[in-house]
Order: sequence, then structure tokens, then C-alpha cells
Amino acid sequence: MGSIYNDTNPAFSGPTGGSSLAAFFDSRSDAESAVSRLEDAGVPVARIRLMPGYEAGAKNTGAMSDDRSGFFDALADFFFPDEDRAVYAEGLRRGGFLVQVNDVDDALYETVHDILDDEGSIDMDERADLWSLEDRQQGASNTGFAGQASGGKSSDDLAVSESSFDDARPVAMRDTTHGSAKVRAYTLPGSNEPSDDADRQSQSQSQAQGGSHQSQGFRRDH
Repeated sequence: MGSIYNDTNPAFSGPTGGSSLAAFFDSRSDAESAVSRLEDAGVPVARIRLMPGYEAGAKNTGAMSDDRSGFFDALADFFFPDEDRAVYAEGLRRGGFLVQVNDVDDALYETVHDILDDEGSIDMDERADLWSLEDRQQGASNTGFAGQASGGKSSDDLAVSESSFDDARPVAMRDTTHGSAKVRAYTLPGSNEPSDDADRQSQSQSQAQGGSHQSQGFRRDH
């Protein structure tokens, strides 16, 4: 008997800071190893979430869940933009594992990023394009997930759950100046993140003069 998603940190009550990092894994062991390393590095447990997707039973290993909208709705309080939320939901439906670290401060930003990037995480842009191709080849009329804003597939060609337009939850913005191919960075509106490169440079210089630590910015193409 296969199991459906079960958030391992259900007490999580939403983002408390401006920055979060997320990565997706094919393997439960890789996802759990990343979580263990995050905890060992000093990341508070309350800031870490592991969302396991559909896990097929022994008799139907490799099977996918038919539950599309359920996974999408289960990610509502992860506060992802709809396109990213829907791609993660498709990955969960296919048996993957999502790890998110919320409220990442400067002192741990680089460490958190490196751990998520180093434990078998996958490139979700590439994976979403592969899923779209598979569905087109199979003649599917509804892929059940949205395309990437920065990926190779237009979102106009892909479907999103209707519930994506119904909720009024706060939505984090994808931060393309941070993160990498396998680790996505998000910033909540109203956070203290600079709005452009000039502001980032100004803030970095100001903090350096004050002796505070500014973590390295990771670019998606590094």
C-alpha cells in the first residue's frame, strides 16, 4: 500500500523571515541525510521541513499517485509561487522528496546552500521539461503542473490546479540572484533583501565597513 505525503514538521506555522532555500530529491535517504546535516550544522529544527511525496508499496514500486491537486494544495503553506509550487507537487506525485529551510540568516546561508546542493538534489528546471516531454509523447491533455518562468517550457502549454487562483496566502518571490541549478532561493515581500544588484552592493559594502558578515550570493548558473 503506497503512502501519500506527510509533512515531517507539521508544527511549522509559516515563514518568519525573508529568505528560504528549497531543494528536491529523488531519494528519501538523500533528503533525510540533508536534513541531518542541516541539524548538525546548527539550523534550528523548526526551520527545516521535509515533505515526502507518494511512496509506492513493495508490489507497485515505481508507480505514481493519481493525486495531482492534493499535492498542490498540501504545499499551500510553503508559500511558493504557483509555478514552482505546481512543479514540486508533480515531483511529489512521482515519489520525490522536498526539503525547505526557512528564515535562513546570513551566518548559515552558504552552509545551508552547500548542504542542499551536495546531497543528491536534482535540477527541477530540467526535470520539469522532461516531464512535459513525456506527457506530450503520451498524448496527455493535462500535465498537472506549471512550467518554469526561467525554464525552457512556456507555462502557457502546461496546466495549473484551479485552486492556485483561489487562495490568498502570502507568496514568496523566486530570488534568481541567489541559489543554484539545484537549490532555489525565495524571498518574502517586505523582507530586507535589496531589490537590485546596486542595492545589494551598497548593503554589502555598508555591512563590511561595520564588521558584520555578509554571506556569498550564489547564482543559478554557477
